[in-house]
Amino acid sequence: MDEKETGIAHLLRFPARLDAVPGAMAFAAMALTQSGLAPGVVARAELILEELLRNSILHGYGGDSAHDVWVGVRGQVLCYEDAAPPFNPLTEGPPPPDPALPPEELTVGGVGLLLIRQLGSAVAYRYSAGHNCIEIALQ
Repeated sequence: MDEKETGIAHLLRFPARLDAVPGAMAFAAMALTQSGLAPGVVARAELILEELLRNSILHGYGGDSAHDVWVGVRGQVLCYEDAAPPFNPLTEGPPPPDPALPPEELTVGGVGLLLIRQLGSAVAYRYSAGHNCIEIALQ
């Protein structure tokens, strides 16, 4: 883990590997708790972060790799970056599943993006300097 100053938050670098997910989540949970967020809000942030991490590693980088992801907390905002190809989770990806369909007719995909879009109080995305940058306000 390395720290970099981005102007928006201190971000810790984690390897883009599935075995690094628990450490990144533990760091974020600790920092969000220290920022005064309630346990339920921290739990929602952990779900969001796990989706971001797994999507970056599995889809953005194509599996465990030598690339990195960055996780940070600025007050009640979860900050996340990767250097995978541009992907805006707010506008791209499969449509969310139709809750009216019976389970056997549901297609795989889209639920994680729905979590990212809806579990925070506000979500912002930008692509800058070769990085996907996502900020999720939590309250």
